Amino acid sequence: MSTIRDIERMIESLSAKDIKDILAKTTAKGQPIVVDTSRRERRNAKNDLYFSVAPRPTDSFKEYSDHAECIRQQVLSGVDL
Repeated sequence: MSTIRDIERMIESLSAKDIKDILAKTTAKGQPIVVDTSRRERRNAKNDLYFSVAPRPTDSFKEYSDHAECIRQQVLSGVDL
């Protein structure tokens, strides 16, 4: 296994042209950055699920509160995702 000193020796032995060639191969300009949005998508899916069936307080407040708690528990459990 290489140690830091081995790597430093290898870098010292490279010429400027060699370093330039290595950097040209390892760094690609213009390539899009890949961002993992899976957490955001999951969070948005939970919000969409909740608000698609969000209760309205048109009936009794007790019924509204019970329904809201039921939906909240369903969203937290990940059902229908």
